[in-house]
Amino acid sequence: MATSMDRRKMEILKAIVVDYITTGEPVGSRTLEKKYQLGVSSATIRNEMADLEELGYLDQLHSSSGRIPSAKGYRMYIDRLMTLDALTVEEAEFIRDKIVTMAATEIDKIMKQTAMMLSELTNLAVVTRKPNISQAHLKAIQLMIVEKNTVLAVIMADNGTITHKVIKLNDTPSPEVLLNICNLLNLKLKGMNIEDINLHIVNSLKNDLEGYDELFLSILSAIYESLTEEASEDKYFVDGTAKVLNYPEFADLNKMKDFLNLLDQPDLLFHDLEKGERQDHDVIITIGDELTLPEAKDLTIITTQYKVNDESVGTINLIGPRRLDYSKVVSIINNVKKELGKKLNEEDGNDGG
Repeated sequence: MATSMDRRKMEILKAIVVDYITTGEPVGSRTLEKKYQLGVSSATIRNEMADLEELGYLDQLHSSSGRIPSAKGYRMYIDRLMTLDALTVEEAEFIRDKIVTMAATEIDKIMKQTAMMLSELTNLAVVTRKPNISQAHLKAIQLMIVEKNTVLAVIMADNGTITHKVIKLNDTPSPEVLLNICNLLNLKLKGMNIEDINLHIVNSLKNDLEGYDELFLSILSAIYESLTEEASEDKYFVDGTAKVLNYPEFADLNKMKDFLNLLDQPDLLFHDLEKGERQDHDVIITIGDELTLPEAKDLTIITTQYKVNDESVGTINLIGPRRLDYSKVVSIINNVKKELGKKLNEEDGNDGG
């Protein structure tokens, strides 16, 4: 019967995980003795590996092959043995420059660009959850005449979301009238979400704008439609699917189909990861066996939140095989999250986005 984990077993397990991540080949005792200076003989390492397998930390694909980490082995490595790789100066500058030069003020566009950058850096699929505008509160509304009988409404929410709506009118309002309506909408609606804009609020606004009912209702209905349309759109951006399919783990057609099917239903895949106490952690690493979905058993999902004004407004999820360079990927995510936080809160401070 195998004994419990001790320091030597931990060192051997860490060496096996690191070697397997690097090479993709099952690891034998002689490889460990030559490469990792563990201070014990090949025979001792072999005995310890047998114990680790009995304890559930290693798997052996064939009786004559070396071992590979099991899901339990990866979990031990992630929770207790992993040390994060520092990014190179070039990598850190690449991330900073990419995020700083994102010209978009809309948070949706920034997150789409971030997903593309993360996939490029990690060779993983990246799924970012958009901010939920139905839970956001109005921060500001801008109205401007763009051409004859046409007004553009720009609606900014406190979670960084910006939406636009072009409004066609029967007549072109004067700048003074449009400014009055804009000021009143901001005064009455600021801090409200979609569900707060009820009949009582609408009637109160109509009374304040007597004589401009048609113009006011056209603008208000356009704003409401814009918010509800945005709330009903797809909640996720997906990038880098093809990169994951290049991993040898997905050469199996059934595994490939499972992976693609999961990306088609991100609500199902991420339901458990975006709720509860786990949200309190900076980065959550979930190994497929820990999910309730059988199709995800060979995957790893790395999840973090992005925030505006210290409020979580969405998540970033990286998806790949269980065999991936956790140390490097987590370092990249931490760096991206730091720079992204500066960008989102800088944009928010400048213009509400």
